[in-house]
Amino acid sequence: MRAPTRPTRRPRPTRRPGRHGLPAGLAAAALALAGATLGPAPSATAALPDVQLIVNGGFDSYPWIWDCEPTTSHSTVPHEHYVSGRPTADSYAGCTQRVRVQPNSSYTLTASVRGPYVFVGASGSGAETVATWSDRSDWNGLSVRVTTGADTTELTVFVHGWYGQGPYDVRWMSFTGPGVAPNPCGGSGTVPQTPSGGPASPSPSPSCMRTYLP
Repeated sequence: MRAPTRPTRRPRPTRRPGRHGLPAGLAAAALALAGATLGPAPSATAALPDVQLIVNGGFDSYPWIWDCEPTTSHSTVPHEHYVSGRPTADSYAGCTQRVRVQPNSSYTLTASVRGPYVFVGASGSGAETVATWSDRSDWNGLSVRVTTGADTTELTVFVHGWYGQGPYDVRWMSFTGPGVAPNPCGGSGTVPQTPSGGPASPSPSPSCMRTYLP
C-alpha cells in the first residue's frame, strides 16, 4: 500500500499587518489620503497682506506727508493733481516719503510721470538703492522692484528730476508689498509737509480726516 504524501505547507504572507489589521501598504496609503484630505497644519504666524504703503500717492489730499524741496510745486488745475519739479543747477527738485517695510521682503514701486530725466526709486539701510527713469514728454508709467534686507524696517521712496534739466511732473506713486497700511495722519513716522516743503498746519487730533485739494 502506498504511503500518504505530506500536505503541502501554505506559504506565509509576505505583507505585515499595519495598524488595525491593515496590511502595511494599505495603512500607508490610508494615512497619505488622510493627510491630503485634512491639508497641512496652519502656520504659527500668518503672512502680512500686500498693501499700499504710500500715503497720498495721488498728491490730492492733506495731510501732506511728502517731504518736497522748495523747487517743487503742486498743480492748481482743479481735479488734476500732480507735483511739478523744476530742477536747478543746485537742486534736482525731489520729493520723498518714508515707508515701513518688512525684512527680507519684495515690494513694487510704480509711478506715472512725464518730462526729461525724471527718476523714481527707493533707498534705505540694509537695502540696495534701486531706481528707474524716463525722459518722455507724455505721461508714462515707471515700475521697479525693491527687495529689503534682513534688518530693513524702513525705506525712503523718492521722485526727482536732474540737475539743470527741464521740469518734470508726477501724478501718482504706489509702493505695494507686505505690511500694515499706514495712518494717513502721519503714521509712517514722517512729519506732514506742505507742497512747498515747509511744515504743514497741525491736523485735528485724535480724528484726522482726509481733506481733498480743489
